[in-house]
Amino acid sequence: MESIHQDVRISWNSVIKQMKEDGEYSVGLGVYLEGAKPIKIDGFKFIVAVPILISKKMIDARYKELIEWELAKITGKNYMLVTVVSDDPQKMQDDVIYPHHDENPTTIGVNSVNENYTFDNFVIGSSNNVATAAAYSTAEHPGKMYNPLFLYGKSGLGKTHLLHAIGNKIKQDHPDMNIIYVTSETFTSEFIDALKYGTTMDFKRKYRNAEVLLIDDVQFIERTEATQEEFFHTFNALYALNRQIVITSDRRPSDLIMLEERLRTRFSQGLTTDLSVPNYETRLLILKNKAQNYKANISEEVLEYVAERIKSNIRELEGALLKIVSMSQLSNIVVDINYAEEVIKSILPGDGIVKITPDKIIERVASFYKITPEDLTGKAKVKNFAFPRQVGMYLCHRLTDMNFKMIGNAFGGKDRSTVDHNVKKIEMMLEIRPELKEDINYIIKDLEKIY
Repeated sequence: MESIHQDVRISWNSVIKQMKEDGEYSVGLGVYLEGAKPIKIDGFKFIVAVPILISKKMIDARYKELIEWELAKITGKNYMLVTVVSDDPQKMQDDVIYPHHDENPTTIGVNSVNENYTFDNFVIGSSNNVATAAAYSTAEHPGKMYNPLFLYGKSGLGKTHLLHAIGNKIKQDHPDMNIIYVTSETFTSEFIDALKYGTTMDFKRKYRNAEVLLIDDVQFIERTEATQEEFFHTFNALYALNRQIVITSDRRPSDLIMLEERLRTRFSQGLTTDLSVPNYETRLLILKNKAQNYKANISEEVLEYVAERIKSNIRELEGALLKIVSMSQLSNIVVDINYAEEVIKSILPGDGIVKITPDKIIERVASFYKITPEDLTGKAKVKNFAFPRQVGMYLCHRLTDMNFKMIGNAFGGKDRSTVDHNVKKIEMMLEIRPELKEDINYIIKDLEKIY
């Protein structure tokens, strides 16, 4: 296995080097390949892990063919690039089971719950107590209480943890029950593979035989008619048999405008409940639990300080504590309040709330539309630049406290009336172009992942 991993690393590094020499390694590609790790070769699939979902989306949409072409030149083989999302690519090399196909593919990949996410280690507070109670009841009585159960809330608030906790509780009580956990993008990818390789019956058999189906991040399901049609029929087949369905999303069902209305209606048939930003007491309890898990001797004063300063989401909270613990261990420094303050200052601005700056907006919008930040802030009225510039101005208006004059200055000195016109234009287009709303949501999620 190690030799295979070594071959993967050598091939991947050679591809990156060759793209840079050929001038194919664009700024946008560099952004989305940051943190990418080659995992393994599975038949004709070359599997690479990326740390965040937007990276996978953009690589698959914009750069997949380019990378596959470079892989073919380097290796002499026609590999298909498969990107997966993982915070721990090293662990994936040994633990994750991928869809496997030979020259005549007939099998479909396995999807299982993560045993590390349970109800026992989920911190309950006023921001999630209703959702947690609903999740636990669902796990105790699969298919009989809330079906479907729809959990929604912003990124980093614990939706995925609860989804896996449901699966683990059911698995503990009913070890023979067929439980499938899958992200919407994996569902889409497997369905596309099934169409490509003529294994649709295997695909249908796999998902329609599920006794518990856990769907994560349904907002990212492919908006093509065929994929949504298959998902609709899968949902109906399971629902008719009283099989438990649990769905997570960053929005309530009615706001998922990229999905067909009949799907949104199905999602609303059961119980819909949200998770919100945890209050101070809950944040402090989360930190205490994490410090205990890290076996770190962190004072109450430091934990209280971090809980007070980090207010955005659980992921940011845990990340801040991990950075404090890691840096103190590397530097062999005892963590006191002064040290914690210095670390927090390096993470967040003064008020402790993650802020999105115009520079970051310009950088991410430019990367998304495959142009440069200078194109966005320049004077050229080229169509390829004008629309992304309008999107950038709209996002500055929506995500910052800047007025139109300040936004105009950030975009190279545009006047107030121009910014006003562009913002209103995007607002109007969002009413009639669902794909634009989806693109803007991707950019916003990408901005949130920066911090």
